[in-house]
Amino acid sequence: MREEIAVREATALKLGQDDTVIRRRLRQKFEFISDDLAAQVEPTDADLDAYLKAHADKFRSEPSFTFSQVYLDPGKHGRNLSRDATELLARLRADEKADISKLGDAFLLEQHFSASPSSEVARQFGQPFAEALAGLKLNQWQGPIRSGYGVHLVRISDRTEGRLPALADVRDTVRREWVNARRLEMNDKLYQELLNDRYTVKFESAPPPMQTKDMAVK
Repeated sequence: MREEIAVREATALKLGQDDTVIRRRLRQKFEFISDDLAAQVEPTDADLDAYLKAHADKFRSEPSFTFSQVYLDPGKHGRNLSRDATELLARLRADEKADISKLGDAFLLEQHFSASPSSEVARQFGQPFAEALAGLKLNQWQGPIRSGYGVHLVRISDRTEGRLPALADVRDTVRREWVNARRLEMNDKLYQELLNDRYTVKFESAPPPMQTKDMAVK
């Protein structure tokens, strides 16, 4: 009873008219109407397949790399960095079974990485390093490749190219994205129809700034 009395009195006094929290909540409840309509529409496989292909970048798996690296610290090698990298590269190519744990300089990251996604490689070594891996040959020591730490000699043993998955593999994810896109589309349509049928929007220019006069202190 008290709640009903309070709501009626507050409404009569227009207490919620300029309340941002109340206005936002009313908008949310209003938009639930179109949300409910969108949720009632069940997409066909053809709808989902079309959405998957139209938004391929959102669902495409990224490349991954299995590789080993030997690090050379520019601070330790100085002007001899390029020469030392060339000599070490020749040594690695001559002996594929060389124990790389005993080669190169101390490094805070691992020397072996298995099926690391491109984004993870970029996070650890930097984007230029990850991009360089995409162009290297398999099963051959190559370099030097620069990172944010210095230079590396790299051997890629396996690389998986990015691909667009089949709908069956990501159906639930695609459906969720499709429903959300449908919800936003129906919201936009609802607002546009209401705007065209019931409202006129007027843009008022901002009032000119108040002119102030310098007041001298006497």
